[in-house]
Amino acid sequence: MQSIALKQYRLTLIRNLIIRGINHMAGSLTLLNGLPRYEVFLEEAKRFPGLDASACYTYLQLLRTGDELLALDEQVLNSYGTRHGRFNLLMILCKYANGEATPAGLADKTGVTRATISGLLDGLEKDGLIERRPDPEDRRLIRVHLTPAGHGFLDKIRPGYCRWLSSIVEPLSEEERQQLVLLLEKIRTRLGELAVVGEARSV
Repeated sequence: MQSIALKQYRLTLIRNLIIRGINHMAGSLTLLNGLPRYEVFLEEAKRFPGLDASACYTYLQLLRTGDELLALDEQVLNSYGTRHGRFNLLMILCKYANGEATPAGLADKTGVTRATISGLLDGLEKDGLIERRPDPEDRRLIRVHLTPAGHGFLDKIRPGYCRWLSSIVEPLSEEERQQLVLLLEKIRTRLGELAVVGEARSV
């Protein structure tokens, strides 16, 4: 979807701009795996009064945590013989009624291009995990079906994968988890507001 692609582009742009700015700060700094100390941002704020040290530091901590989660998630899925895009698509298909999903609908659901979905479906079909069949009432439509092998594949992965997901937030109490979810929802709401503002300016 265009709005999702635009949002992803802007997030990447913001990330690159901040990292580029950090690379010009004094001291020996690396990227996300070696973030500068908060005091570094405070020093920079003295030089640039418009710089919000707390906001920059918080944003980069959030970005680094997300990057580390995605990297580790990919490693875990690789150990099960799959990849993030394939696994997510199978999980989405699992929620559809049999024969309800179409390639176009899956592209809209995941926010990627139809070409990307087509490539993922090619691989999954080659492995026998899904089938694409013409719609019995409209031969122009293609319906995507999760095969018994696909269901079995998910049944094999999900227990261990869910245990891994749980282990990530295990140190947090139930109250802390709820607080974290609320805070992340506020961030997502803000991202949506910024995307709308950006789209309005581009009109």
